[in-house]
Amino acid sequence: MGEGAGLSAIPADNATVDLLLDLARALHLAYVPAFGVESRVRRAARAWGVEVDVFTLQTLALTEARTGEKRRVDFRRLPFNPHWNLRRSAGLLLLSSAIEKKQVTVAQARAELDRIMTPRHDRPEWLVFLAYAVYGGAVAVRVGGSLWELVAGSAVGLLAGVIHYGTLKSLRMDLQKSFLAAFLGTLVSFLLTFVLPPFDAPRALFGGITLLVPAMVVTLAAAELVGESVEAGITRLTYGLLRFLMLGVGITAAATLWTFFQPFPAQMEAHALPYPLRFIVIAVGGLALSVCMTARRRDMPWIVGAVLLAWGVQELTKMVLGDKGSPLISAFVLGVVGQLYGRMPDRLSSTVIMPGLLQLAPGFVGTRAILAFLGVQGQGSDARAFDLLLVALQLVMGLLFAFMLGLSHDAQASTEEREMNAETPPGPPS
Repeated sequence: MGEGAGLSAIPADNATVDLLLDLARALHLAYVPAFGVESRVRRAARAWGVEVDVFTLQTLALTEARTGEKRRVDFRRLPFNPHWNLRRSAGLLLLSSAIEKKQVTVAQARAELDRIMTPRHDRPEWLVFLAYAVYGGAVAVRVGGSLWELVAGSAVGLLAGVIHYGTLKSLRMDLQKSFLAAFLGTLVSFLLTFVLPPFDAPRALFGGITLLVPAMVVTLAAAELVGESVEAGITRLTYGLLRFLMLGVGITAAATLWTFFQPFPAQMEAHALPYPLRFIVIAVGGLALSVCMTARRRDMPWIVGAVLLAWGVQELTKMVLGDKGSPLISAFVLGVVGQLYGRMPDRLSSTVIMPGLLQLAPGFVGTRAILAFLGVQGQGSDARAFDLLLVALQLVMGLLFAFMLGLSHDAQASTEEREMNAETPPGPPS
């Protein structure tokens, strides 16, 4: 049984196994891919002299712990938390690394895990609501909007932030809030056409609800599929697609209700801001996004950089390949940079990948496709569901190619574990 510096051997009792199960649950809530959860829990268990087999899905973790001739099989239900908390994720990664290096006892690890998972208000609610509004306006500008699209997108973003935080107490409301935000956001963007000078309502709508687009869920699913966690990846991908559908149903319901009283607002052609102004607005939006994702202060510049990187690569590919650019190349570059960032001490690859992916998600194409289906004129020739699927597929393939390079710490550790298991002769059946 391994010993850490200055620590006596740690008995593998029920408290140890319970802690490992709770660690798996916490890592799952922190949006660590299934193969990352499994490899980290196994390495932590070995540090305490326990052999653990872990199998995780989106809502379930199965474990078999063995110490000598003793064997314990257990399972935990894993709730799905729709709120991003990068500060909590970083704390959990630090804790799991400390356990692997035998720097903490079971009691110390339990106290630290309880501290990390204790709910706390890192930032005042008004600041989070303001960040949602700022980011909503910035996204409206990023997709080609101008001043009034920025204003309307900020209003819809504020509404989405209130709905998101108002439903955090009930984890069962994740799908319902996607529908509600899309429904009310569509009505608000249409109502603002009576108040503001002419603007492009679809751009404002997408900017406001973009943080409810399940880009993170789809990204994790892609990582799990390439990381050989096929069962977890398929389940998570199905859930992400369901959230996409809920957004579409919300927009459709609101647009249908609107036609009972008014015709659709006239489609106005947006005039994009000059590149220097767009750069500034998008950078400010990246800073607001770091507040929405509860990031550590040290990670905020990296999040802003990830937002600008994803947008910049996409704009460069548009210059070469045309209006649509190459989401595949953009996602590949983002995935490679994110994995390299994750290899730095105390860093998490999703700190770069998730904010960047939000800049590439095909939600704007989907929004226009829904409105075009409802008969709203002027949505463009690419406003088709088929184009939405093509963009989504390119994003997934780009990330898959990046993860296939095996640059991330978890991917390499998972590969090493598979090689070790392949070299180890099987023991007697249990």
